[in-house]
Amino acid sequence: MIKSVEKAFRVLESLSLAEGPMRLSDIARANGMTRSNAFHLLQTLQELDYVRQAEDSSAYEVTFRAFEIGARILKRTGLVSVAHPFLVHLSEQVPENVMLNVRDGIWNVVADRIESRSVVRTLAFLGARAPLQAVSSGKVLLAHAPESIVQAVAANLTAFTERSITDPAVLRAQMETVRTQGYAIAIGEVNADAKGVACPLRDRHGEVVAAVSIAGPMDRLTEDTASAYVVLLQDTIARIEAAWANGWRGAVEGARG
Repeated sequence: MIKSVEKAFRVLESLSLAEGPMRLSDIARANGMTRSNAFHLLQTLQELDYVRQAEDSSAYEVTFRAFEIGARILKRTGLVSVAHPFLVHLSEQVPENVMLNVRDGIWNVVADRIESRSVVRTLAFLGARAPLQAVSSGKVLLAHAPESIVQAVAANLTAFTERSITDPAVLRAQMETVRTQGYAIAIGEVNADAKGVACPLRDRHGEVVAAVSIAGPMDRLTEDTASAYVVLLQDTIARIEAAWANGWRGAVEGARG
């Protein structure tokens, strides 16, 4: 193993797991290296556009460069391109953001999204990351993740809002509920004014590889609308799964079936 490459990836991983920009000394300490070594690695990663210095700060943060690589890999699997027209069709039936999400370690990542046409809406950025336990799609992905991931999340529960899950026992109980009922709802757990509902998307082997979610402002996503959205999500996902399994590459019209 080439040690310098290993160290560079460890630095990237520590930055990606941080809740915000990290100082040089913290990066060095977290990765068991000297400040000098950490600085030189960061300089190289900056030149390659994987790391940048945060605005008005000497601290460092990751860029979306790594996500771009992941997005290209996702595109090669065909999932994003197959799912997109179905997401567009779903977005025409609801006034909220529609998103395709995947898991990256302990994070939920938006792999594709169709933004709400409503004037009042929640923000949804392509590549946006959120803690698995705090958003509806993340809950779905966590409920079907390996035990090691569940343990990692349970050991680092953070209160982002007063509704955030901070008790590992509550988390595990909720994951069991998600698996049983087949969908997840998140109510103001990372953004106090947002609510979302999500369902799992499986590959041809039956493994949960993604989650499709609908998210919007708290006041519009009522209990009744959430129930209706679950039905729409499940129908959309069934169409995506069938098309993906058959290697479908159709246009938007094909999603209307």
